[in-house]
Amino acid sequence: MHRSRSPLLILLTVLLGGCALIASAPPENVSLRPAPSRLPTYTVSGQTIIATPGPVSVAVQPLVPEELQQYFRTHAAVRRRAAGVNPFQGIEEAITPFFIRIENRSKSQVAFDPGAAVLKDNGGDSARAWDVATLHETFGDKPELLQAALKGVITSFVVIPADKSREGLLIFPTYSKEAKALFLQLTSLYAGPAALPLIFEFTVVPEASKSKE
Repeated sequence: MHRSRSPLLILLTVLLGGCALIASAPPENVSLRPAPSRLPTYTVSGQTIIATPGPVSVAVQPLVPEELQQYFRTHAAVRRRAAGVNPFQGIEEAITPFFIRIENRSKSQVAFDPGAAVLKDNGGDSARAWDVATLHETFGDKPELLQAALKGVITSFVVIPADKSREGLLIFPTYSKEAKALFLQLTSLYAGPAALPLIFEFTVVPEASKSKE
């Protein structure tokens, strides 16, 4: 489903505090592109959509295989490991991965439930993000891959204290070949008691269109 970009145009700089910053330039050929921003609280930077509802910033970027590989390499470097194991190598066609970073600049705690995240297409089909059970089903007989997946993918309820951030992966099943647009819905995001539901819209770029660019 996803096609690789060359050269790799994503920078995932992970700081020792556990924060990650995304900076990317629009590549020539991609499978997903951010749709134009419709609201002033949403901005597009390269392949990243950034939503800033009040004092909370949420950045979302779809990843192609090379970027997914770089993500796990970067995590390994921060944790001073010899090599980063990418558990999804070889099954990229079966998944739709997103990098997500939530920054809390408020005085309240921010809570996020990845189990309520939904990826919908323009045809109405939808899928939930992979949870712990799915990771165990996929990598249960390969402990090294399972551990790498559990460390890289956000699967459990997250609480982010004031002036802190959290980042990781959301993994969804591959989308339909007939899809023309995808909508990533974060339906369970709260700053204190205030709900901050967000929708990130991406355009699916057909292979024929990409080959003409």
